Amino acid sequence: MIHLTVAAVKAIHAEVLREHGGSPGIRDEALLESAIAAPQATMMGQPLFSDRIEIAAAYLFYICRNHAFIDGNKPTALASCLVFLESNDRLRNPKLPADEWEAFVINIASSKLDRERTSGRLRALLRSLKRAAR
Repeated sequence: MIHLTVAAVKAIHAEVLREHGGSPGIRDEALLESAIAAPQATMMGQPLFSDRIEIAAAYLFYICRNHAFIDGNKPTALASCLVFLESNDRLRNPKLPADEWEAFVINIASSKLDRERTSGRLRALLRSLKRAAR
């Protein structure tokens, strides 16, 4: 499994800012490191997250909620989630309407979805993508 690194997420953030604008910089490096480490956490040698979709959802949730960057936290969180899925052969073409992705991420940022519900919603969105591709 290919996990994201702090350097990779910083690069994703830089690309997000190039495409969408915003102020560069990190508000809190420790929060960024925590957000990247959380999906890789283990307890008694066992991963806390059981599959790639749960891991992708954890990246999305923690990057979004930790708010480590000055600007661009929500799009960076979504882009990081999608990069993780693409890197691990779980996603080929994330062509869900932008407003659905945006609403999903805003619900995470506004605490309407906890981490478990984020995982469930991501799984449902990915299923709808798979059905639409048929």
